Amino acid sequence: MAVDRRTVLQNAQLFASKGQYEAAIAEWRKLTTDTPADGTIFNSIGDLQLKRNATPDAVAAFLQAAGAFRSEGSVLKAIAAYKKILKVDPTKTEIYRHLGDLNAERGLLSSAVQDYVTLGKHYVKDGRNKEALEIYRKIISQDPSNLDAQLRVAELCEQEQLVDEAIRVYLQLGRERSAAQQYEQANAMYAAVLRLNPENAEAKEIITMIEAGGGAPLNLARAAKPSAAAAKPGEGSDLMAEATRRIEEGQYAGAEAMLTQLLSREPGNPEICQLLARLHLLQGNLQVALGEYRFLAGAALRAQDYAMAESLINDYLKVEPASVPMLELLGELYQEKGDAATAAQHFGRAVEILLEHPEPGMPTLPAELFEKVQALAPGSAIARKLAPAFDPNASSSTEREVTEPMVMTPEPIAIQLEPQPEPAPAPLIAAPAVDMPFRLQDSSATPAAPAPPVAPVLAQVAPPPTPAPAPAPPVAQAAPVEPAPAPVPAAQPIAQVDAETQYALGMAYKDMGLLEEAKEEFVSSMKDSGFFVDSCLMLGLCLKEQNRFDQAIQLLEKLIADSRCRGGNAQLVRYELAMLYEKTGARDRALAMYQSIPSFHDVPRRVEALRILGTNGVAHPELPASSQTSPLPLAGH
Repeated sequence: MAVDRRTVLQNAQLFASKGQYEAAIAEWRKLTTDTPADGTIFNSIGDLQLKRNATPDAVAAFLQAAGAFRSEGSVLKAIAAYKKILKVDPTKTEIYRHLGDLNAERGLLSSAVQDYVTLGKHYVKDGRNKEALEIYRKIISQDPSNLDAQLRVAELCEQEQLVDEAIRVYLQLGRERSAAQQYEQANAMYAAVLRLNPENAEAKEIITMIEAGGGAPLNLARAAKPSAAAAKPGEGSDLMAEATRRIEEGQYAGAEAMLTQLLSREPGNPEICQLLARLHLLQGNLQVALGEYRFLAGAALRAQDYAMAESLINDYLKVEPASVPMLELLGELYQEKGDAATAAQHFGRAVEILLEHPEPGMPTLPAELFEKVQALAPGSAIARKLAPAFDPNASSSTEREVTEPMVMTPEPIAIQLEPQPEPAPAPLIAAPAVDMPFRLQDSSATPAAPAPPVAPVLAQVAPPPTPAPAPAPPVAQAAPVEPAPAPVPAAQPIAQVDAETQYALGMAYKDMGLLEEAKEEFVSSMKDSGFFVDSCLMLGLCLKEQNRFDQAIQLLEKLIADSRCRGGNAQLVRYELAMLYEKTGARDRALAMYQSIPSFHDVPRRVEALRILGTNGVAHPELPASSQTSPLPLAGH
């Protein structure tokens, strides 16, 4: 027999209000019979377990919630649940692995690496070197250019007696530092190699060269290299010529031995490295060749030697034309050269390949590359061709996820936003703190009504100097209309993506009851003009939920005076502000604010109630709780 959900929820709420938390938990558990994978149920159970001071049981419930959210694809809610666990019990360091995995799935590489690094540091502190080594290897797999992680891997391998791997990583670090002309650091890396293997030829020669000349080993090697005319048979240029001849004749084994010998004499010599990479490519050892070509092309790109970088990339693409990493690198090359159209073509080709052959473990990479295509050439043929695969209306689970909690009535009203003018200079916002006052510097000509005095602002964050105007949200229609996706502004695509991510994560935190974490995200997302109004409003609602009514009123009063707060969004802000006035007993101010939006939602009923109470001279009682929360989803997000 199916469980009556409405009755169970009413009973659970009644038990909880009486402090009978175990009984309330028992009611919530009844719902798991019909919906065993509902993360919201386990999250509510976890909150009740905290109220009865049963921390281990709360952690177990939040783990179930996170797993359920993750299974249903609600990544942001899963992250919020994991954050709850760390807030309740910071010793649960394994949670950082889950957070890193989720951020990696979302394509937020820097966030994933940060989570993994935190976990790795905990492992090292606890003496769990093998687990730490695994995590740092994972970081390198996500970010091969992370030299700090490579150094940690080398050090941990040395401690765990993994000598061969330690030497290999130290040598790679030495080459990287030498290429960057960081000779002191390079010397330290090669010294570590000699500590493990005193006979390593490459390390001995590099250290000698650095100590002798104090300059680039590559330059010293070239200076010491004999000319072709003076070279003796079997030396330098003769070996290169012989190795080249053998490669052309398909005698790869002998050629590789010669090149390895040359490389030990002249570490880092780009001609030798390129020839060795070509050898591996012709042998069909594509994975090894890919790493070598990416390193060489990347070094050339960093040195702005675009011709060399393009030549190396194209050499590899001739053999493996469907190589996504090399197409992506080619796109970056043209992006640096300022050729946005050609860069978009190469990024688009990479997206097409990924859509046909998805990359294991990197589900968000196609969308990430498509965003680059949109940012570089929003109206191009390749952007139009790929757009159907990334239709936000067809795959907007995150948007639904973060807006659904705001829908508090069965019949939400559609909001029509007026066209926005050029954004005025963005206000200054206080950074989040425990007792956090907020100050918005009014950008309109007419100042807002005076707000109650608050403590001094702790910190201020200025938004970008030239924010792009927010795209106009869809106009409300009698029937649902699917708006066309707005292109990401080319001027600052990264900021737009970051703001959307921060805002969505803030909504997930708010929905899960992590109000302080939510406020931090909203303070960050409001720096973007397109998310400014919604972020400020959500910040005010967080303060309201924390019963910090004066600060919420002050924030919304300043927001309503800002020129960016217009149309339907302004109506929603006025509605929330009027309810705050009601809650704090400011009846006249509430009535005046409601009269400024006379037909919005249930305003006529509220105005009538306030007038009747005013006529009778009776203090205004609390209105039903169901009407005290925002009835509408945010427009445009």
